[in-house]
Amino acid sequence: MIVATPQHNDRLRAGLKALSAHDRDYWSFRNNAHREHGHGLFQYPAMMVPQVARAVLNEACKVHPEIERVGDPFVGSGTMLTESMLRGLSFTGIDINPLAILLCRTKAGPFFIDALKEKAAEVNGRIHADRRSGVEIDFPNRDKWFRRDVQRALSKIRRAIVGERALWARRFFWIALAEAVRLTSNSRTSTFKLHIRCERERQSRDCDPIAVFRRTMNRNLNHLGVQASLLSCAGHLRQGRYKMTAEVTLGDSRQTRGHDQWDIVVTSPPYGDNATTVPYGQYSYLPLQWIDLADIDPGADAGCLRSTHEIDTRSLGGRKRVEITDQQVLSDRSVAFRRYLASLRDEPPDRAKRVTAFFRDLAACIDPVSRRLRAGGLIVWIIGNRKVGGRRMPLDDILAELLGSQNVLLLCRLTRTIPSKRMALKNNIADTMSTESILVMRKAVCHGEGG
Repeated sequence: MIVATPQHNDRLRAGLKALSAHDRDYWSFRNNAHREHGHGLFQYPAMMVPQVARAVLNEACKVHPEIERVGDPFVGSGTMLTESMLRGLSFTGIDINPLAILLCRTKAGPFFIDALKEKAAEVNGRIHADRRSGVEIDFPNRDKWFRRDVQRALSKIRRAIVGERALWARRFFWIALAEAVRLTSNSRTSTFKLHIRCERERQSRDCDPIAVFRRTMNRNLNHLGVQASLLSCAGHLRQGRYKMTAEVTLGDSRQTRGHDQWDIVVTSPPYGDNATTVPYGQYSYLPLQWIDLADIDPGADAGCLRSTHEIDTRSLGGRKRVEITDQQVLSDRSVAFRRYLASLRDEPPDRAKRVTAFFRDLAACIDPVSRRLRAGGLIVWIIGNRKVGGRRMPLDDILAELLGSQNVLLLCRLTRTIPSKRMALKNNIADTMSTESILVMRKAVCHGEGG
């Protein structure tokens, strides 16, 4: 159990608020939000800012030095994983997207940097020696998304990676291939959604997947080397492996069944259903076509790639069919939800259904997550309030009330501006957000305590 008294709550509130006492824009990290070492391996959508996660974790550990285990039920690219490792804490995370799991498992090590450099040279050698012109993968609309010359080059890279025996090394190389796919496909890189370039642009682009792969691989070798040095200097490595637990699970946070309990959860869930906010699955669709899913996880099934929308359909709010009981249950747990739903009464029915579907699924995550949180444990949510039907959705208020019904109580709320976070482009029901809320909450030791 985490020791949680009113004095601990006061100290935590004071510590967090003191950070912005002399700089009201402190939490934006406007000039200090770069992604270094393990944080910089891949451009994943809407990544958590490492400096935000670090500041929150630092203050929590000052007040509660007994914190040992960190959880993240929406682990994404693994920002919280890396920050936990740098503090020597145990970490477990969950995500439904296989690409996120690949990123996290690579960032978790092992950190055999010298061996990895040798293997990188071998991969380069196999690419150089490959004279075959066959294309290794096939999927619907393959020729739409990749020029033929790009397909052949990516196939050489894929064959070279498959020729590596060590799984931990193949995972590292798959990330570099994913970046090459992202930058040389026919999809625009200005949006997270798959958006085909015009014919003239597709044919005139100067694409060299092998050069991109090699450049990314060398950059990532440096990033991972720096992370290994930081971990080693802090005494967190033993023979190149992280001493504590650093595990991620490919799965649905609505169904998490982990045995370990978390002392603190720091997470940033989707701000709405993926179809209308950040389409993580759609963004991952093309890279995952080229990666051996078995190298990511034995449970990564090819069915997740049956369409460009499948992963997003499996995610929060992806199943749009709602029952009247869904709205009633949510309304009973959250006054803010009930009021917001009423504000959409004159809007097209689809909008209320999307909102209900998302919160139904988010509420389904809250129960198993709160069960895994120790009594007195902290949970920090970094969220943004998007618009639906031109009306700002109070995700922070609704989430706080849903958690409150599970005896997880709000300690403080911080606001940060988003100076450069890449979000989904404005469309008919969502717009780019300029601020995020940081909700710091505590699971009460017994009913009525903790706040």
